[in-house]
Amino acid sequence: MKVTTNMTTLYGISNCDTCRKAKKWFNENGTKFDFFDFRKNELTQVQIEIWIDKIGLDQLINRRGTTWRNLPDELQDQVSKSKNVDVLLEFPTLMKRPIIEIDDYFLVGFDASVIKQIEIMKM
Repeated sequence: MKVTTNMTTLYGISNCDTCRKAKKWFNENGTKFDFFDFRKNELTQVQIEIWIDKIGLDQLINRRGTTWRNLPDELQDQVSKSKNVDVLLEFPTLMKRPIIEIDDYFLVGFDASVIKQIEIMKM
């Protein structure tokens, strides 16, 4: 099955294994996509607010990662409060990756079967 979408953006970092797996899958399945590297490009407050609204903060934050473990306690507390956008702008690798945006759908992590399901629903 060849996946075709109007707009697909993959947000992550270049050295992330799951991001590389997603990029490989998109390329092998003929899906055109834009790759947005958190470390090379600056996220906006609006983008993070959309993700928090659509995805949810609990699903978005990687509390098992190195960035979270190295974050001072006061910043970990802020992530759970209203200042979470500021912390995520400063430490974008706190977010799980990849974040995949397919038109109006958002996914966290990579699962080819879920992407195929989105394509079927759109038909």
